[in-house]
Amino acid sequence: MAIAMDIKSVVAAAGGEEVIELKLRRFEEDVYFLQSLRQELFRDYLDQWIAVYEKSIVAHAQSLSDLRRQLSLKRIPQNEAVVDFIASERKAMLL
Repeated sequence: MAIAMDIKSVVAAAGGEEVIELKLRRFEEDVYFLQSLRQELFRDYLDQWIAVYEKSIVAHAQSLSDLRRQLSLKRIPQNEAVVDFIASERKAMLL
C-alpha cells in the first residue's frame, strides 16, 4: 500500500498522468526526429554532443558539460532533451 501511495505522489508531483504522457510522447517524437537526421548529423556534428528538444536541434558541443551548460542557459530541461554523441567510430559498450 505504501508503494502505491508513493507512486501516486510521484505522478502528482510530475504534473499528473496527462503531463507525463505528453512529455513521453514528445520525447519519443524527438528520438524519431534525431534518427531521421542521421546523415546530416554525421556531416555537420561529427564527434560532437547534440541535444534535440521539441523536434529541433537546440544545442551542440564538443563536451557533454558544455552541452549541458548551453541547455541550462536556454532554460531547456536537461531531463527532457534527447542527447546523443555523433561518433565517427562505433564503440562497444558493456553495460
